Amino acid sequence: MQPDVRPDRRAGLLAWLITVTVGAGWQLATRFGVTTTLTPIDLALLRYAIPALALFPILMRDGFLAKDQPLWILALIVIGGGLPFGLLGMVGAQFAPASHMGALLPGSMPIFVTLLSKVFLGERFGRGRVVGLGIIVLGVACVVGTTLFGTVGGPNVLLGDALFISAGVFWAIYTVAYRKSGLDPWHGAALICFWSSILVLPIWIVSPSAALLDAPLPDIALQVAAQGILAGLIGLAAYGVAIRHLGASVAAVSGAVVPALTALGGYVLLGEPLSWLTAVGVICVAVGIWAYAGSPGLSLLSRRKTRPGGS
Repeated sequence: MQPDVRPDRRAGLLAWLITVTVGAGWQLATRFGVTTTLTPIDLALLRYAIPALALFPILMRDGFLAKDQPLWILALIVIGGGLPFGLLGMVGAQFAPASHMGALLPGSMPIFVTLLSKVFLGERFGRGRVVGLGIIVLGVACVVGTTLFGTVGGPNVLLGDALFISAGVFWAIYTVAYRKSGLDPWHGAALICFWSSILVLPIWIVSPSAALLDAPLPDIALQVAAQGILAGLIGLAAYGVAIRHLGASVAAVSGAVVPALTALGGYVLLGEPLSWLTAVGVICVAVGIWAYAGSPGLSLLSRRKTRPGGS
């Protein structure tokens, strides 16, 4: 277990920004991958196996378990941040457009993190966060409403939406369990990827839908970068740093701009339609997440302006 580290707001915000960028890129790459030549189980294998190999020396040094923590904490971290979280999001991307993934994954996380953080970590939430949470719920309702009221897709899209929200539940479990564990970010990432690889490899071997060995090389290279390096390695570690320095509930809102980036990317890069109700939902989720976080960008700017010379 890591010794207590003094929170560093700048380091936390930098990690937060990295997490946002990686999050949007991962969602677009995932949607592209599962609707072209690869399947969710292929992407899951790349996401966890590649960083597991890269981080294996850390496991050799720090161990294959979470030190000074019960096994159930490690289990919650793995299932929440690894499998089945990743697979739920990837399967959902087969059915629902990128704009839904961008809104519902980061939108559902703060809702469930708030509940779990209150119960298990004793965190307190002011009026601003409650208002932000309400706006997030409104945005999620708008996005799901596009399916319920026939604006976008049908039962398949609704299934995708449900899978995205379910993935948000698992990520909330990971967020709270990780904060409680006190794990170093890189050790935490190594544990998640290693044990998730152990879980996903036999599934991939026996899966009749696995298409990785037959996919075009450019498609494989794109997913190796997006899943294995960015999402599976850099993004996971950055999120761990954000949790450590900003707190579990604030780190969970790292998706403040992910909904807009993903919806825009889906429209421009993937040619997906964007209904007005989905757009309203995406905006509500983004604004709600930002408000829930306590307007981190403005608070940092305010702190800088109070320094001598305004720098």
